[in-house]
Amino acid sequence: MSESVAVAGAGITGLSAAYQLRLDGADVIVLEAGDRVGGAVAGSAVGGVFVESGPDGFLAARPEMASLCRELGLGGDLVAPAVSRAFIWASGALRPIPAPSVMGVPLDADSVARSGLVPAAAVKELRAGLDQPGPPLAGDATVGEALRPRLGDEAFERLVDPLIGGINGGSADEMSLAAGAPRLHEALRRGGPLGEALRAAGPPAGAGPVLMGVRGGTTRVTAALAAVLGPSIRTAAPVTAIERTGSGWSLATPDGPVAAGRVILTAPAPVTASLLEPHCPEAAEILGAVEYSDVVLATFTAPTERIAHRLDGSGFLVPRDQGLLMTACSWSSSKWEHYRDDGRAILRVSAGRTDDRRWLELDQPELVDALAGELAATIGLDGYDAVRVTPWPQSLPQYRPGHLDRMDEVDRHLAAAAPGLVATGAAHRGLGLGACVAQGRAAAASLR
Repeated sequence: MSESVAVAGAGITGLSAAYQLRLDGADVIVLEAGDRVGGAVAGSAVGGVFVESGPDGFLAARPEMASLCRELGLGGDLVAPAVSRAFIWASGALRPIPAPSVMGVPLDADSVARSGLVPAAAVKELRAGLDQPGPPLAGDATVGEALRPRLGDEAFERLVDPLIGGINGGSADEMSLAAGAPRLHEALRRGGPLGEALRAAGPPAGAGPVLMGVRGGTTRVTAALAAVLGPSIRTAAPVTAIERTGSGWSLATPDGPVAAGRVILTAPAPVTASLLEPHCPEAAEILGAVEYSDVVLATFTAPTERIAHRLDGSGFLVPRDQGLLMTACSWSSSKWEHYRDDGRAILRVSAGRTDDRRWLELDQPELVDALAGELAATIGLDGYDAVRVTPWPQSLPQYRPGHLDRMDEVDRHLAAAAPGLVATGAAHRGLGLGACVAQGRAAAASLR
């Protein structure tokens, strides 16, 4: 490929696209609005220890991130979590997540009964729902529409929504099954008893590591990509407009126009929509309608002697009916061997959902006090050494039913109205690191 390509955005999607373009022999330039690369892949020191302030791992079931790490010479630093079990905070106690399970859906009603997460009547309803045959699901639906009738409300709200909804900063009752929970979607498309369909769709949690990470942090991946791309990356260079030229495109930046034969846009959906509006209003309208969630991550470090709980797991999730501000707490010092320190704990606490924006009404000291109080109530935290608060406003795209079909429409409209312009990223077909790497490299490949 000899034609020049401009990539707007130096998050993991944009960097992966540019990396693939470089492999394909293209002349590439990456324009990043911020003053650093990586986007949501970020981190800094807390109490003298470097800790990620964005994703600290990726789904093991998706091979794209691990493959990229191996290409970049980081294959020997791929690691699985040091612990496998996690908890749910419910009814005043940390209770083990029942195993085996698939994306929060338990495959064994007896394990749910032992956990004490739901009453006996709800366990009975769950058992019947797992064994009851059902017709194949046609099309898309929300996770709640598909699973509440099969699992029962209490099991759904204590097990599925905290995982699928909570970690995405939204609600499983509003999330597209096809886009947000593809393994569950595939199982329900098979029809028959839900338990059997889930087992057929792939190995459940407990059959191997669900997550993988990189020793030293995921920022090592974006740093390695940036090192390969070198001066091709320009930071503090937001793309403010795109104009068609006779030979391609001209991208307006504060330092002047940048000419390119083709363009890959990897910015958040509202930014991409504004750039596409003059050239493809249909695609811009679809992307402009994508809703985002505001979330925050507070990272605490504390002496282990000041924590009553043993932290013998990767952390815990919090169902919305518990009324806490936090949605989850990851015990990084237990979860990852490279953070393990017998004398100090690293706790990453998340808050924020589309229907719970309370954290936005608090100033930083109030937010820290509130979350520290919840850590005291849940794990017995009695003081901490340091804390870092990382707001992520408008950071998590929310996939509504029919989302993937709408993204297909975006691709079709762009191909027809603005050939040479490609839009991709977390708002399109997956916000996990593996999904973003796959989308970036696929966008680059589409320009061959």
